[in-house]
Amino acid sequence: LEKAKDYIKKHYQDDDISLNVVAASVNISPNHFSTIFSQELGITFIEYLTMVRMDAAKGFLLSSEKRSSEIAYLVGYKDPHYFSYLFKKTQGITPKMFRSGDKT
Repeated sequence: LEKAKDYIKKHYQDDDISLNVVAASVNISPNHFSTIFSQELGITFIEYLTMVRMDAAKGFLLSSEKRSSEIAYLVGYKDPHYFSYLFKKTQGITPKMFRSGDKT
């Protein structure tokens, strides 16, 4: 799992990263990988990937002037609207509010 987590941290920005790709990188079948990943970490592969991507997005929002749509591509999302939706769903605020420090 550590190798898988390292792989995800190095490749989260690839929009084609998937459970199958990561499982193959550590030579485990996708079904078995999915099961042990969830059991060991208490969250699904997609939840973990989303968390890694959102952490990276927060870093970009705070350290750059890039637009939210540019940041979406940098962290692996092809659709900026989906990125904004997911950011608000997982962080409780929009990317714009996060950047401005407005937590309401």
